[in-house]
Amino acid sequence: QQRWSLGDVLVIHRHGRLAAGDLIMMVATAAPHRKDAFEAAEYLMDYLKSRAPFWKKELGADGASWVAAKDEDEDALSRW
Repeated sequence: QQRWSLGDVLVIHRHGRLAAGDLIMMVATAAPHRKDAFEAAEYLMDYLKSRAPFWKKELGADGASWVAAKDEDEDALSRW
């Protein structure tokens, strides 16, 4: 919140069984200036895609498996 002078942050992540195409994630940021709000939201999504393992669990016919972060996810996070 301090890095971008945010007034507030909200992150919602759905869990449980979800179908392909279901909405899973919401990041909301509030700041006096839209650039700060947009950058902070983008950072949070990059961070979650790379560092939050709950984001990456998939269930299939062969059981559950964890999907590793992609190189482009790591690249996106490294820019911050």
